[in-house]
Amino acid sequence: MKLHLRHRLVPALTIALLTATACSSEKPGTATPIPTSPGPSTATSSGTDPADVFKDLKACDLLEPTTAAKGFEPPKVETYESDNGCGTAKRGYASVSIYLVPEAGIDKLSPGQGTKVPSKLNGREAVEIPGDAGTDACTVAVAVGPNARMTASTTLEQTGTNEEACALSREIAEAAEPKLPRGN
Repeated sequence: MKLHLRHRLVPALTIALLTATACSSEKPGTATPIPTSPGPSTATSSGTDPADVFKDLKACDLLEPTTAAKGFEPPKVETYESDNGCGTAKRGYASVSIYLVPEAGIDKLSPGQGTKVPSKLNGREAVEIPGDAGTDACTVAVAVGPNARMTASTTLEQTGTNEEACALSREIAEAAEPKLPRGN
């Protein structure tokens, strides 16, 4: 009987002890949230909020025309780089994506394992990043004003080169670019 009681008391006491000691020490004062002020405006010259630079434009609407013609699966919404992304794949060939990023220009894009190569696309500032995700990969980013961008990324599934991946990313970016809004 004593042993049975001990098996009940030990876990109960352990839980009580952990509960009592798990909290951090109390600090005097009143807890208040940090105020979030809107900060200085970064509106574009047209007076629109930079978050609205893409308005109702959807990444899948930009990606689908190019990839459907090449036999890719129907594109699906993705949210890795922004809330407005889209990706698709063609088994044995490549996976591709487009992202519309309203809060970061091409200067904020990380090159990953690659190197940023400045370029132009239909008069817009752009960068190509061959090898950004290792071999057989490339991202082409197009400026939509100083604080927004579109990225078109490719990762080849078969043995290929970064140059081949860049050619597909560039083709996707060139097809999508005329539909992008003009920023500052």
